[in-house]
Amino acid sequence: MREKKKEQFIYDRTIREIFQEIPTTFVKLLTNKEAKELLETKFPKVEEKEADLVVRLEDDTIFHLEIQLSDDKTMPTRMLYYALLIENKHKQYPLQTVLYLGENKNQTLNSIKTKKLQYSYGVKYIKDIDCETLIESEDINDNILAILCSVKDINLLLKRLSKRLNSLSEKKREDYIRKLLFLFRLRPNLYDIITQDTKKELSMPFVIDKVKDPFYKEGIEKGIEKGIEKGIEKGIEKGKIAGKQEEQRAIAISLLDILDDKTISQKVGLSLEEVKKLRDSQGL
Repeated sequence: MREKKKEQFIYDRTIREIFQEIPTTFVKLLTNKEAKELLETKFPKVEEKEADLVVRLEDDTIFHLEIQLSDDKTMPTRMLYYALLIENKHKQYPLQTVLYLGENKNQTLNSIKTKKLQYSYGVKYIKDIDCETLIESEDINDNILAILCSVKDINLLLKRLSKRLNSLSEKKREDYIRKLLFLFRLRPNLYDIITQDTKKELSMPFVIDKVKDPFYKEGIEKGIEKGIEKGIEKGIEKGKIAGKQEEQRAIAISLLDILDDKTISQKVGLSLEEVKKLRDSQGL
């Protein structure tokens, strides 16, 4: 159960990071309108709640999106709660949609009907969204989300992504590759149809999950592990020379999802206690 909650946390954080940069084409596909402003998603009331995405659209309506991997019977109640929080914070009732990312369509009801209350929200399944439009988008966040749709040519998509990623700074490139890997866990069957040439273009410069990530298969992880070993050593050496412990901490944080505390401590050069504090601060 603990491992399942950790897995859910990783997916939620990855998706939220993508949405915080507003995948513009993706939002337009869901609403038929342009997103013009990212709104606050935290609601510090009795307990702090954070929505996946809240944006103001071009016609000044507010759009609220929640992401789900599978059915959840509590979803209608949660969505109503968010609707009230958003209305209270932004003084406007939102247009709401739940987007399901799983392989199969959801069966959960999207409404609440009682004698005194009638409430409902929109439901969409990501495989029903136009994948080609996301692939053609100039926004890399849209491009990455496209792998969750019904992809007609995964190799073409990954080759386009590779070119986009290579144009970014090293830090941003590694961040987006990390997000891409997490999303691939939701579509592991796609790995079987990726060509060897495409796999070479997508060599990942960090360790991956040997059990759940499809890129571990066929021995690709060997090169990745060597890459991260060199990258970590290089980063640590630069950190020592510059006297910047923050650089070591940043490296440690990037490894929290994929290595245990003891290994991170040994590789990065921080004390085990420091690594544990970093893990607690990241909610892992």
